[in-house]
Amino acid sequence: MKVAYITAHTPFGRGETFILEEMAAMSEHGAELIIIPRNPSREVFHEHAQELIDFAVWLPIINREIFLSLLKNLAVDPRIWRIMRRIFGNSRTLKILAKNLAVVPKSFYISELLRQSGVEHIHAHWGSTTSTMAWIASELTDIPWSMTLHRWDIPENNMLKVKVDSAAFVRCISEGGRDELLRIVGEEFQDKVETLHMGVLLPEQPSPSSPSLRSDFVIACPANLFPVKGHKFLIEACRLLVKDKFINLRCFVIGDGTLETEIRQQVMRLGLENVIVLLGRIPNEKLLCMYDEGEVDVVVLPSIVTSDGEHEGIPVALMEAMAHGIPVISTETGGIPELIKNGAGLLVSPGSPEELAKAVTHLVNNRDLRSNLTQKGYERISNEFDLRKNTTILLEIMGQYRKG
Repeated sequence: MKVAYITAHTPFGRGETFILEEMAAMSEHGAELIIIPRNPSREVFHEHAQELIDFAVWLPIINREIFLSLLKNLAVDPRIWRIMRRIFGNSRTLKILAKNLAVVPKSFYISELLRQSGVEHIHAHWGSTTSTMAWIASELTDIPWSMTLHRWDIPENNMLKVKVDSAAFVRCISEGGRDELLRIVGEEFQDKVETLHMGVLLPEQPSPSSPSLRSDFVIACPANLFPVKGHKFLIEACRLLVKDKFINLRCFVIGDGTLETEIRQQVMRLGLENVIVLLGRIPNEKLLCMYDEGEVDVVVLPSIVTSDGEHEGIPVALMEAMAHGIPVISTETGGIPELIKNGAGLLVSPGSPEELAKAVTHLVNNRDLRSNLTQKGYERISNEFDLRKNTTILLEIMGQYRKG
């Protein structure tokens, strides 16, 4: 089966690691891929990206050829005007309208490419402009299409009712996301909306090296530096742990983002420069190697709900840690409780440094708890978040809706 993936940047750039893993697994299952990133960079950062570059079509979001192609077809193809009217009529804010119009030329340009390539199904990750591109391409080619919705892209509501109505199926990565989507588009679409978790690759058995070989206790927080991730509460929790004479603590903050300066200033203000280390963004395979070599004792994700309502989906960062035998601590927010339930991890209230510090201390002092979390976490991922199993299911669903 030939599948076109429309992404934001992948396989280029540093983000969307989870999409890279999914596409690589789909290729392993025999799917023939063509990958079209909306606005790709030139950087190839992750190891799996190297495996997928040959399947990718590098095109800027706009250039002279793309723009002239649109102008030419405006004069001869009435479907373009129909699509434009729907964009103007259903983009609910000027910002969303501008974003959708920005991808219109490239969407028309790639449509002919997909038709000529013999693509049988189009799949977009994100409900924003990537799915706008997939919707336009499907309208012009009659190739069935689908989309995966994650977190912020649901409340953004970029023409979601139009898209859900047009799509062969819609995949949400959490039950909470599915419920939120149906509240927006209507219960009449419930048979079209599937819940299928993202997944991670599982090692045969979690077996991190013993932390007793080190004198310190290492926290890792693999999360880009944005407000929803709640880093400031983890940093404050580290201050409480150090204050309570837990002097062998280290905390690796792994990621980059808009809050980097603010976080560095907080670390310096609290005198934690020797405790908290900002590693920046690192290749995913390096992070997993840290887990497998026993360099991390616990992964903490102190996520919150922001003032404008942004919240987590089901973080792949937690899935990866659990799959590799690392206990996890996170918060009762977004889709996280859907992942960490029945003893698969420790949950605390969002925005509470005190509860975070208490959970870390409890983990340090209870070897049996660490062992139990390791086993139950691995079982949770194996049962519902196995990348290969979930990719097989996704490919089977796509196979029901293929052009032919």
